[in-house]
Amino acid sequence: MASPASSTTTSSIQHDKDDNNTPTSSSPWADYPPIFVLPTHLTLDELHDIEDTLIERGAPLTYDATEACIFVGAITQRKRAALELRSRGLWTEEIVAVSSSGKEDDNEGMQPARKKQRLESPGPQPIVLTGEIKVVRLEWFQRWREDGVIPPLDAFLVYHGRVIPRRPGDVGTKRADHRSENKILERAMKDAAESAPVGRSSHSPYQGRRLGAQHRDFTQRASPPRLYRESTSEHDEPESSLPPAPDWVRENRVYACTRSAPLHPPNERFIEQLVKIRRVRELTLDEIGVRAYSTSIAALAAYPYELRSPREVLSLPGCDTKIANLFVEFKNSETGTLAAAEALDNDPVLRTLNTFYNIWGVGARTAQEFYHQHHWRDLDDLVEHGWDRLSRVQQIGVKYYEEFQRGVPRSEAVAIADTVLRHAHRVRPDADPEGAPDPSHGGIECILVGGYRRGKEVCGDIDLILTHRDEQVTKNLVVDVVASLEEEGWITHTLSLHMTMSNREQATLPYRGETAGEHHAFDTLDKAMVVWQDPHFDPGPENERRRKNPNPHRRVDIIISPWRTVGCAVLGWSGDTTFERDLRRYAKKVHGWKFDSSGVRERTSGGKIIDLERGGKTWEERERLVMEGLGVGWRPATERCTR
Repeated sequence: MASPASSTTTSSIQHDKDDNNTPTSSSPWADYPPIFVLPTHLTLDELHDIEDTLIERGAPLTYDATEACIFVGAITQRKRAALELRSRGLWTEEIVAVSSSGKEDDNEGMQPARKKQRLESPGPQPIVLTGEIKVVRLEWFQRWREDGVIPPLDAFLVYHGRVIPRRPGDVGTKRADHRSENKILERAMKDAAESAPVGRSSHSPYQGRRLGAQHRDFTQRASPPRLYRESTSEHDEPESSLPPAPDWVRENRVYACTRSAPLHPPNERFIEQLVKIRRVRELTLDEIGVRAYSTSIAALAAYPYELRSPREVLSLPGCDTKIANLFVEFKNSETGTLAAAEALDNDPVLRTLNTFYNIWGVGARTAQEFYHQHHWRDLDDLVEHGWDRLSRVQQIGVKYYEEFQRGVPRSEAVAIADTVLRHAHRVRPDADPEGAPDPSHGGIECILVGGYRRGKEVCGDIDLILTHRDEQVTKNLVVDVVASLEEEGWITHTLSLHMTMSNREQATLPYRGETAGEHHAFDTLDKAMVVWQDPHFDPGPENERRRKNPNPHRRVDIIISPWRTVGCAVLGWSGDTTFERDLRRYAKKVHGWKFDSSGVRERTSGGKIIDLERGGKTWEERERLVMEGLGVGWRPATERCTR
């Protein structure tokens, strides 16, 4: 909660950050407290755009609502603003403006201009708020971006409140009096407890979590983090004692695709703890929290020195006070762990949700449904009580759960790729020039991408791309290759088969403007997601030849790309999730382009194709040309490990 104490702490932290992250006394933002962008009524792209602009121009943005004093959002009603704050763990009481007649000014729903006329002009007001919160309309941000001058907050004010302690019985609903709602909740909790299977533990604080936003800050309320307070010795620590800041820190590069992140960075142990916390956010459907942690983790993964102080953490783009507090906790922990991360292993509800989430074909929302709606508590429950309710893909995910969790060693990944390439030659016998196949002369090529290309010793699954310079070879190739592999016994199950690229004659994905859910369709290449098993094994003596194949089942994705855009395909399938997310955001923000694995198009010209690969003779050259053409600079796949 943004109490006066925490506000003071935040202020002391903010003024220690460098010019690239937090404004100094010479910055127009010097007197502004942390700003939080409300995601309500905004698409994910719009939210990214606003936050990126604030960061790039030096505004004190925070991803933690409990730290913020200024909230910007597409909200125009006072009651809705108070509800949005309450849903993020901030209980407030309104500070009512007084008119010239001395009466409270009840101007709910009036036009902004009329409100301004009726309110008494108070003259210049201090920006720094202590224990107070101001919610302003999105027009405040838009006016600032257009004019370059920060407009007064009060001209766009929706709600002005004072933070108060949470009252017993408050549950974050719309009405001030919650007694009737509390009775309903108590009855529901009692019914849920009575209907829970006998012997099940129900002491987890996550037991009552549902899909609503009011629960997203539960972990912070259940176990409040210790706030980082600067010690005297740390304050006196000279700047020269810190390692020299990398270029991307000095230049405040906020996009993960513009910096190098190795597979094993110096702060790997701390990052592993944050990855666990991010998984908790995923399991509890906190999309904003997932994105915030992903941004912070990517910055930490790129930092080339072992962290020594929270001041270093605060200097990194995307790392705020919350991450600094967690670093202090990590540094002071005897076991090198974080309490919020340990919940993933120790909390019975999270542990079960994580088990369900790890089933191939099950996402976080489905895992929640398994637990809360069907009251399933382990894989045995799914088999005994819910097998008929599972999709075919989920059934396969349950059947081979343990085998999929083991991962695939690099040597086996190479053997799988060799087998797929052999079958590609079998189904396209005329695809290679006469004599030994030579990729530089136009033969079929098989490229291992994904975790293998990033350098992982053990990969969760295998991603590989087949390509050829003749588009007649790659068209419908995935169907023929899968059929050939199935015939020889390498593929036991085909989970999904996509022909979207061949169906549009292998053209780059058309640009149709912004549509709901566009960010989900980042890949439209032909592909097959299959279950793989080596059919060769020793059956034993004659009388034991019915022995079951002991070779493990693996997850393999076979992707087909035409040569014309193979650089985009390899780039789109080689980076970690945050790297790929920021690559698409960077292309849109900087160039107004749409990037995906099938190519690049202009957004402003109705979808004109941008050919960045022209002249590349190998797929490595073509990938390099794409990265340089986008402006992010070349770096090998082993430096795209943003986690």
